[in-house]
Amino acid sequence: MDVQRLVDAYVIGLGDDSDNSSLLQTLSQRIVSGDMSLLELVQALGPYLASEEASRRSRGIHVLSDVLNDIPQDAIPAQAAAKLTEFFCARLSDATCVPRVLTSIGALLRLPSFTDQLTIGFLNELFKEVHVQSFQHSTRSTAYQLLDLAIQRRSDAIKSMGDNFVLGFAQMLDGEKDPRSLIVAFQTIPKIVDLVDVKNNAEDLFDVIFCYFPITFKHRDNDPSAITPESLKFALRTALTCTPYFGSLAVKQLANKTSATSASAKIDAFETLVAGTRVYSPDDFRPELELLVEQIREDVVMAANDSVVDAALDALEAIYGVISPTAPSESGSAGQISDMAENTSPLDYVLKEAIFQLTADEIKNSDQTGKILRAVARSSAYNCSVVSDAVLPIVTERLDTTEALTVRRELMDVLNYVLSANCDASRKAECLETEKANLLNIYRPEASIPVDNEHGFLHIVRLKGITLLILLPGFLDRNETAVALQTLARAAIERNVDENVNKEGTHLLVQLAQSSPEDIKSTVLPMFFDALREETPSVNKVSRLLNALGAIGVAASNVLLALLQDLVSLVVSGDLAQAHLSSAVATIRKIVEAVTTSSNSSALLCQEILVLAVAPLADWTVETAGSGKQLSDQLISEVAKAIVAVFSKLDPDVQAEKLKPLFEKLFPTISSPSESKLVPALPLFSAAVCSCWPQTVLPVDNLVAFIDGLVAVALATTNNVHRNACLETMAAVINKTKSPAARTELANVVLKHSSDSDSESLVLLHHWAARALVSCNDSTGYRCIRWLVARITEEEDSPYARLAADGFSIILGTHSWAVSPATHGVFKLLAKQRFYTTVLPEITHGFSGSTSDSVKTNLLVVLTNVVQHMPKNVLMSGIEAIVPLLMSAVRLTDGDLKAASIRTITMIILETPETVKPDIASAIIPLLLAATAATDSSNTIEVRRAALGALTLIPEKYAYTSIHTVAKDVVRALVKSRDDRKRLVRNDAVKAYNKWLSFGT
Repeated sequence: MDVQRLVDAYVIGLGDDSDNSSLLQTLSQRIVSGDMSLLELVQALGPYLASEEASRRSRGIHVLSDVLNDIPQDAIPAQAAAKLTEFFCARLSDATCVPRVLTSIGALLRLPSFTDQLTIGFLNELFKEVHVQSFQHSTRSTAYQLLDLAIQRRSDAIKSMGDNFVLGFAQMLDGEKDPRSLIVAFQTIPKIVDLVDVKNNAEDLFDVIFCYFPITFKHRDNDPSAITPESLKFALRTALTCTPYFGSLAVKQLANKTSATSASAKIDAFETLVAGTRVYSPDDFRPELELLVEQIREDVVMAANDSVVDAALDALEAIYGVISPTAPSESGSAGQISDMAENTSPLDYVLKEAIFQLTADEIKNSDQTGKILRAVARSSAYNCSVVSDAVLPIVTERLDTTEALTVRRELMDVLNYVLSANCDASRKAECLETEKANLLNIYRPEASIPVDNEHGFLHIVRLKGITLLILLPGFLDRNETAVALQTLARAAIERNVDENVNKEGTHLLVQLAQSSPEDIKSTVLPMFFDALREETPSVNKVSRLLNALGAIGVAASNVLLALLQDLVSLVVSGDLAQAHLSSAVATIRKIVEAVTTSSNSSALLCQEILVLAVAPLADWTVETAGSGKQLSDQLISEVAKAIVAVFSKLDPDVQAEKLKPLFEKLFPTISSPSESKLVPALPLFSAAVCSCWPQTVLPVDNLVAFIDGLVAVALATTNNVHRNACLETMAAVINKTKSPAARTELANVVLKHSSDSDSESLVLLHHWAARALVSCNDSTGYRCIRWLVARITEEEDSPYARLAADGFSIILGTHSWAVSPATHGVFKLLAKQRFYTTVLPEITHGFSGSTSDSVKTNLLVVLTNVVQHMPKNVLMSGIEAIVPLLMSAVRLTDGDLKAASIRTITMIILETPETVKPDIASAIIPLLLAATAATDSSNTIEVRRAALGALTLIPEKYAYTSIHTVAKDVVRALVKSRDDRKRLVRNDAVKAYNKWLSFGT
């Protein structure tokens, strides 16, 4: 096919919206192979390019554009590029051709042969001939991208154009409204500033940019690739602050914008001012400083929005930082406020109002005044010195002369803000040393002031001040620091009528633990442990102390190991009262869990925690159990959880090494059905083995024999702790066995007992085996499931039928360490979906085919245990089949199972209300009303709350006409529930009552 016929076919295809990809490929291949030149293509397009009909001209340019963008760069000769550029520039005056001309120029602009002269010629024609804003977004976007491409590839050409380029760009941008184009334009502006001196045209360019401030638009939530408001806002801010030439123009405009009524506009203005301080001249801010300070003061005092307050204070700090002198003047910092009337300094705008407030009979807005002073003082060392010199003498003098506690608290509050600004060594004011005696006197605890609810606020502000004195670099000597820390520790340790004093003391110690860990270890921790060693500490005191130690340990890594060691020593030494041992061990466990799961955790840290704290604690537990002393189940469980928290984070090789001593101590006990004093400690063995990675090698010679022994002991022992440890360990090992064949071999060790006489242990064995196998989607697990279902449906009088039904919570529920995600259990993606689709038909078939109430009840127990552990997306598949069963479950079960059934019905109402609409008035609402009755013993607090939650939702999901027949009954029942003996139930009842009372009006 000759060139003309190819071109004609292509143009016809464009008119018919046909797929021209094969034609384009043919044209491109012929040009690349040399069978045809670009000149021949242009000649073939001549009738279209020269046509008087706009659509034909446009299609001709379209063909040429498609080919230029499809062929490789080396297929376009330099001479052809020059002629084509000249041709396309001539077509820029033809509006119908502009979109495709721009895409064609884009292809040429990427050529190495596209010279600076060609770039300048094209840009001049573009600015002269094309009114960009008259075109659709796609064309405007192409134009902006071409400018950005020219800046990247032909920067010398842009520099030589200078002012012409700046004015041309401003002209193009003027009137743009599409966020997609704006973000490209805003991002281009800093690049222009880097290449061209915009001084002569700064005002024109700024006016075009600033008209978009503050910029807002509605983000399309369903489009992840869409521009976000934050990215567009940041691009505009970057454009406004990219050159100091915008400074005098921007600061004035932004100062006016800070008085906007919109909180987002205020924040945007303040944040842009902060960005401007890094670029603009200090002289740009001085004329607007008084206005800015007044507006910031108003925003801080009004405090209508915390985000606005934070942004305003950040702006104040940044502005004063940029206009601050680098050093005090010869007259000293006092001269800054000595003659305000004659020579106003920038700091006077802040200090005048602050001094007026501090010297007034009634101090107003002390917190806000302190925040403003702190922001200014933090802006520079010079400003910190001036503010401190001005404020400290006034505050200290007035504190000496006033007895009013509220005034003292407000003065100390302001003083604390000023001191906090001095905590940076680079800003610390010299006047602090001269005022040291006064400051120590101000913050000295006053025994005459009781620590009660009325005076607690004064003690809290004093504790904050003491903390700041400690944090001031080099301010306190070692003895003074120890005394100050002791004061804080006593505030946290001793019982106060106002609990906020205790909380504040703890909070401040946590802060100090991060900056002064050695002082905390040497001074504070001994005080806490001495308090715990008292003969008869109250439960509340022990709880308060342990919580404080836990917070300190988690927050301060340098204190962590010493604190854990001290806690373990306290437990194992016997110095702590027996009643508080479990609480202390729980604190150790919480610290270990928090630290090992944090982002800063490491394998090395976990090993240190294991060696220094968890292992000694586990050894003590084993030794204590072996000596015959009684340890509570809760304490042993907490030790086991601590082992899980740290052991699960170790590498497989380290785990294998650390397991050996544990096996030496406890394996003889777990592998023997005979009674042993060490049996209570077996959860520690189970927790450690269950925490291993699948690739960890256990210290056993034969894994099949190991599992067989555990199963045998589990079936033989009468001790629940022993049996549970065996079953948990067995399940974890089977679940983590990678090889399907090896896993099946281990599972058969369990299944060979399926024909044994039924027993409680045998039922539990099948539960745990099913948990291990179902989780990893092993079909062998469903043999265990069928065995359990048979116990329920085929043996009506079986004493283990209810146990088999209840145990489905073992198969699907969570566990602290056995077959758990936290302990590297193997969970396949579709395991729960397969379980649901396999077991649900058996439940529904068994329920419909049985005439026994006990069988039906047990099947409903299975159903409830299944649905409460299913993901919502799985559960909603085939939900219609289980709705009748759920309603039966509400009638026939009680306690947690009944509550779970009601919550599932609530979820159905929320997600697919039409599913239960036929039964909502006739069956479901009466069931829910019966479940709200506190007189029925089966209606626990959880059942009543679940029912009330469902009743609250119903008016939102159904029309009044659908349920008007029962509306009065609902309101009467809710009136009774409002008098329930439990506060939480009463609160839920009030919410439901209000919904139904206004329903239908």
